[in-house]
Amino acid sequence: MSATLVGVGIGRFAYIAMMPALIHAGWFDASEASYLGAATLFGYILGAPASSYLTKYLNVVFLVRIAMLLSSFSFLGCAIQDAPFSYYFVLRAIAGTTGAMLMILAPPLIVRLHRPEMKARVSGIIFSGVGLGVMLAGTLLPLIISTSISAAWLVLGLITLLASALSWRTWSISDLKADYATSSAKLSTLSSAKKSTLLMLVIAYSLDALGYLPHTLFWVDFIVRDLGKSLAFGGFMWAIFGIGAALGPLLAGVLGDKFNLKSALCWAFLLKSIGVIMPLVSTHSTALALSSLIVGLFTTGTVALISAYSLECVGYELNTKAWGMLTMAFALSQGGFGYLYAGLAPSMNSYQPLFAFSSAALIVALLCIKFSQSNHNHQNKEC
Repeated sequence: MSATLVGVGIGRFAYIAMMPALIHAGWFDASEASYLGAATLFGYILGAPASSYLTKYLNVVFLVRIAMLLSSFSFLGCAIQDAPFSYYFVLRAIAGTTGAMLMILAPPLIVRLHRPEMKARVSGIIFSGVGLGVMLAGTLLPLIISTSISAAWLVLGLITLLASALSWRTWSISDLKADYATSSAKLSTLSSAKKSTLLMLVIAYSLDALGYLPHTLFWVDFIVRDLGKSLAFGGFMWAIFGIGAALGPLLAGVLGDKFNLKSALCWAFLLKSIGVIMPLVSTHSTALALSSLIVGLFTTGTVALISAYSLECVGYELNTKAWGMLTMAFALSQGGFGYLYAGLAPSMNSYQPLFAFSSAALIVALLCIKFSQSNHNHQNKEC
C-alpha cells in the first residue's frame, strides 16, 4: 500500500489538486501547467522499460526503496520557486518514472506471498494506497496552498518520505529477487487462448488509461476555472475522488474473489464510463460529487481487477512479465493521449468534449473484456 500511495496516489495524482492554484499564483500559465501534468505521464512511459532493465542487475526490494525515495525528493525539489520550467518538468518526469516502477515492481512482489484464492483481495489492499494518497492530497492541499505553494510541495514530500520510512523494513520479508528477476519463462509459451485474452487485456487497459485522463489531469481545474467553483470545493471533490479510489480496490478485491473477475471488470468499465460522462449531463454539485466518487472507485478498482485477471490468465511465473507489458501499454496510452489532451485543452472553451471521448473509450474497453476468454471455474452470471 505504501508503494502505491507514494508512487501514484501522491506522486502521480497530487499535482491535479495543485494545478489551479499554481496557475492562479503565477507559478505557471495554463499551457505550462498542462504540460507539467503530461510530464508525469512521460515519466511513466520511461518507468516500464526501466523496471524491466534494472531488475536484471539489481535487487527488486532495493529498486522499490530507491523509487520511493526519488519520488519523495522530486516533491521537495519542486518547492523551489522561479526555477526554469525544464527543472520542474524533469522533477515531474522523475515522479512519473518512479510511480511506474512502483506500480510494476511492488504488486507482484506482495501478491505472490499470499494464497492464490486471495489474489484479488490482496491486490485490492495494495492499490488502495493510491486512493489514500489522493484523499490526503485533496484534504490537505486546499488548506496549505492558501498559505504557501512551496509549503504544499514540502508537505507532499514529507508525507511520501514518512511512508517510505515506515515501510522500509517491511520490504525485507518480500525480498524474492531470485524468483522475481531471473525467471526464464516466456509469454510465448502461453496457449493461443491465453495469448488472445492477454491481448484483449492490453487493449482494454490502454483504453482505461485514456478513459480516466480527464478526471486525473483536469478535474479540479475543470471545477474551479470552467465551472467557477472555489478551490476549496475543487479540493473537496478531489478528496471524494480519493475516498472512492481508496475504497475501489477493496471493493473490487472482494467482488473479484467472490464472483467472476471477467464480470466484475465489465461492470467496472460500464460504471466508470457513466461516471466520466456525467459532467456532460449535469454540473450540479451532487452530480460532480457522484462523478468524483464513481471514477475514483473504478480508477483503482479496475487496476486491481486487471492485475488479478492477468494473474489468473498467465499464472505466477509469468505474472511479472505480463503485468510489465500491461503497465507499459497503459503508460504509452496515457502518455500519448495525455500530451494530446494537454495540447488541446488550452485552445478549447471547455474540457467537456474530452469527457465524452474518454467515456466512449471505456465502452470499447468493456467490449474487449467481454470478448476475452476467462479461466475462472466458477459458474457465475457474466456481464
